Amino acid sequence: MKKRMLAMVFAVMMVCGVAGCGGSGETQPESENPIATEMQAELQSYAADLDAAAATEAGLFTIANGAVAGGQEHWDAFMAEETESVILCQFSMNGGAMLDYVQRQEDGSYLVVSDVTRDGYEYEEKEDYKTQSFTEIKVFENFTVQEGGTPHTVCVMTNDADLDAATFLQYWNELSYEENGAFMLFVI
Repeated sequence: MKKRMLAMVFAVMMVCGVAGCGGSGETQPESENPIATEMQAELQSYAADLDAAAATEAGLFTIANGAVAGGQEHWDAFMAEETESVILCQFSMNGGAMLDYVQRQEDGSYLVVSDVTRDGYEYEEKEDYKTQSFTEIKVFENFTVQEGGTPHTVCVMTNDADLDAATFLQYWNELSYEENGAFMLFVI
């Protein structure tokens, strides 16, 4: 009788344990996402003192001094859906190499992992990596912040399928694009 009771208790515990694994309907936190962890490891593999020539040689889409320094073909292949991922390397005003890994997911969304440890700016409390998910990539060409100003190409990740250049310009002027769920991937 004791053996049957023990077997019954173990069976109930096993069923409860299996039912508790992801059964709440909540998504796994981004920090525990194995794909994001792999992306972080890939970003970590690049030398801390990466410069534009080394980034280009490594096959990264590289932006330096406000212009594409190399790897345009990798970005074009990604946008043409010939590749599932691309790594961008942009240089901050402080000379730090900011790395963003963008990967297209099976459902058509995009997972973005940013390495913010290299940008050359000092932060008191700073995350090593920032992981975000978006449904859209918007490229606004001839984007200007003032009438008659220099036109730029701006790439924005967003969850708003209807986001247009005028609305993003408003977010830009208000410095509120992150609050409005948009992430500026690059400006050229």
